[in-house]
Amino acid sequence: MFSSVMLVLLLFLTIFIFWSTSNLVYQHEQRLLNQKASAIASDLKTEITEESSLDMSYLSRLLMNYSDANQSIALLDQKGKRLASIEGANWSKEPDDFYDRILTAKESVEFPFASRIIYVEISETTEALEWYFTMLFSILLFASLITLALSGIGGYFLSKWGLRPLDQLITQIHSISPQRLSQRIHHYNVEKEIYELIHAFNLLMDRMEDTLVSQQRFVTDASHELRTPLTIIEGYVSLLQRWGKNKPEIREEALGALRQECDRLSRLIEDLLTLAKLQDESESNTQKNIQSLTPLLLEVKHAWLPVYPPQITLSFEWTEPLFLYMDRERMRQLLDILLDNARKYTDQGEVKVRAFSDESWVHVMIEDTGIGIPESELPHLFKRFYRVDKSRNRIRGGNGIGLAIAQSIIQDHQGMITISPASQGGTRVHVQLRKEPAPQQD
Repeated sequence: MFSSVMLVLLLFLTIFIFWSTSNLVYQHEQRLLNQKASAIASDLKTEITEESSLDMSYLSRLLMNYSDANQSIALLDQKGKRLASIEGANWSKEPDDFYDRILTAKESVEFPFASRIIYVEISETTEALEWYFTMLFSILLFASLITLALSGIGGYFLSKWGLRPLDQLITQIHSISPQRLSQRIHHYNVEKEIYELIHAFNLLMDRMEDTLVSQQRFVTDASHELRTPLTIIEGYVSLLQRWGKNKPEIREEALGALRQECDRLSRLIEDLLTLAKLQDESESNTQKNIQSLTPLLLEVKHAWLPVYPPQITLSFEWTEPLFLYMDRERMRQLLDILLDNARKYTDQGEVKVRAFSDESWVHVMIEDTGIGIPESELPHLFKRFYRVDKSRNRIRGGNGIGLAIAQSIIQDHQGMITISPASQGGTRVHVQLRKEPAPQQD
């Protein structure tokens, strides 16, 4: 492909140089011919002093002084009648070769003793320039072939030398297999562009490895979460099959446990489906618009006040206005998750919900006086199935997906969430939500 382009470019360049140079030569010859016609006209004014001298034989003898092998010189009257003319040995009215042209120059001569005007007309064939044009074409052709050969050889060695880092990079990439995703491309003494490419590839591999590790962990954790209630269900079914059918107390206990574990499985599957749906980009930005958060806060307040036990005080406090860009159903789900977590992990005391706004954000803060979270555990809270205290969380009924769903909802709203220890020993959750949609980046 490169050689074809180079060949076409050289062809056009050769044609352009030949055409422009030949035009310059023709223009130079035309100027010389015009100068010669002017010189003959000036000499005729000096040589012819009376009308009787305008004789064909005399004029022909005068023109012989200016004869040239490739030229035809003629004297014409005002009507174009030929008064005298001479032709060189190589003169031909028809060009014999591709390079030949007929150049013409014409000059008027006005005599003081006569009222008529005579014209000197010189025509020239460029046959004499044939050797020059042939040599020019040969030189250009030879130079083009040499240039093409040198560029081809140079391009070959340059590509072999310049693409060697890419060849090494491709070899290392092919050596990476699914079983060796931790392997990275090494880069020593390479150009900046190659370094940027290798760095970008290594970052991509880091993300891929993290994703695969997360998927494997998710499958393992999900399998464990599903296996536990299934094991309990299987145990109670075996119990019913052996002797529970004839003992009402055992049957009622087994049926209650089965119902409880089925509900737990339903919640877990529903949470997994919700998380998958939130992480599907095709579902984003479908129900969002700018609306007030106040009606939703009132709705959540009325829904959760009866749910909280008497030993936990649930309070709401907000400052108008609270307009933001949100999906109302997702925002209700977010508040439900956070209030449910606060209820589960607060034995007694208070859960306080505050909302206010600034220039760009609406802030929602939920602070409780519960069991709290160690600072070392805070970076891991949003991982799926992660529990700070697995045994205690199992008793409290959490499956470790709620905060992952909450984070996905907030990311879909282009907001932020932070969890930190509260001043009174519990946990403080701070959610920031945009008042308006963020501008799209190209």
